[in-house]
Amino acid sequence: MEPEPQTDLAVHGREISAVARSAPERRAIASSHGDLTFAELDRLAERLAGCLQNAGLTAGDVLALLCTNRPEWIVAQQAALRSGLALVPVNWHPKGDDISYVIADSGAKALIAEDVFVDELNDEVRGIATRIVVGDEVEGFTSFGAAVSETLPTDPQRRRGTLMVYTSGSTGRPKGVRQASDPASSGAAIGAAMVAMFGLDGDRGDQMLCPAPLYHSGPSRICSEWPLGAGVTVHLMHRFDPEVALNLIDTQRLSHAFFVPTMFHRMLDVSDRDRFDLSSLRFVLHGAGPCNATIKQQMFDWLGPIIHEMYAATEGPGTWIQPQEWLDHPGSVGRTDPTRLQIRLDTGEVAEPLQDGTVWSRATTPFHYHDDPEKTAATFDASGEWCTVGDRGYIDEDGYLYLTGRTAECVVSGGVNLYPARVDEALINHPDVRDGAAFALGDTELGEVMAAAVIPAAGASSDGLIESIIAHCRETIGSQLTPRQVFIVDNLPRTEAGKLYRHRLVEQFSA
Repeated sequence: MEPEPQTDLAVHGREISAVARSAPERRAIASSHGDLTFAELDRLAERLAGCLQNAGLTAGDVLALLCTNRPEWIVAQQAALRSGLALVPVNWHPKGDDISYVIADSGAKALIAEDVFVDELNDEVRGIATRIVVGDEVEGFTSFGAAVSETLPTDPQRRRGTLMVYTSGSTGRPKGVRQASDPASSGAAIGAAMVAMFGLDGDRGDQMLCPAPLYHSGPSRICSEWPLGAGVTVHLMHRFDPEVALNLIDTQRLSHAFFVPTMFHRMLDVSDRDRFDLSSLRFVLHGAGPCNATIKQQMFDWLGPIIHEMYAATEGPGTWIQPQEWLDHPGSVGRTDPTRLQIRLDTGEVAEPLQDGTVWSRATTPFHYHDDPEKTAATFDASGEWCTVGDRGYIDEDGYLYLTGRTAECVVSGGVNLYPARVDEALINHPDVRDGAAFALGDTELGEVMAAAVIPAAGASSDGLIESIIAHCRETIGSQLTPRQVFIVDNLPRTEAGKLYRHRLVEQFSA
């Protein structure tokens, strides 16, 4: 059989197949769970793709992936890319009910789950026909080893696989952002453009550090899909530790890294950080949340002018700012293209320079929120071409965008999206709380943290109430959503209909 042309390899998400042919023994993945060469990664991805197709999955079907940063995660990603599947990377931090909700809501026809999370899944999720477990064997699941043990033929697909990432929802539950069903050529083109922008070249020996969870859309592409497609070795961190990250850069001579702002803060706090030789780093990218300008300047002072920033949402395009641009326009997230991004006033008019308003982007790739036509419609304007996720900001006279806040209720803490409505529910369910609401507070290290204001129930004692609320939240919704600060108040800013003005809490307690 003649090998597929390179163009078909790229379009269908098989870029690593070309690398496996030219450099089969080059290391593709390095991790504490083991390493894989490009030949091994390509072979395992092809076998898993065959297993999923043999189980009845076809292009457009959903594969849910609940797994920490380990080689199997990337094997599943590569299998989905070449099978035309929609991969749903599941955030494993929340409690089991929230995890099961995402998997069930996505309509997944197959689930790949790490053994440590299986006990948290509800019966509905456990009823998914195709279930594969990573790690130790679990009854009712096919082991990952068995799933990739047999070579099964894969049918050629006309579509490249996509991600369906779950992001903030107005009801407090996250919503899946589903891209257009046939993004084959655009997906390959975007990947090629980003590889060129990052200067990624595996033949030169480039290596990428992935310190953030792969379930985020940023790391899954920036630290996995795109560098691997360029033949670049990816170093996976199971959990971020600043000294481990710095040691990896030093000893492995890593050339590229992606960080969220809170990681900057933690690395700067390493007292003897100058003992690490970071001279191999040529390119550092950060995103996923606002970065304090002072912290970023300290990173420039330490690493030099190699720090780039990306501002974007899962739903649409954003901006990019290179090192010298930021140094000339500190605090900006990049120069705007008025045909792709604009600020609009509350009246709907396009804002003048320096006028604060809502950030709107032209949706270059059509998308919709999975099973939520109302949220989809509310995100777009009347033209159906421009969308907003609720960020606010202004554009200066030189065309540079500065973010000033978020009208969306999502709290971005350390690059992780958290949903206040879930915390509201937990607060109100506390027996000594009459009413409560969560909101974002600015934080130097994390960008934002979850906070809460509560009205005690009649007759409830305030002694120990805050500690009790924090313990209750940690038990019911998990530590990630638990408020870092709790304030006792006499009333909450609600309308007579009960609608909460969350931004007033932000203003009150930020002051």
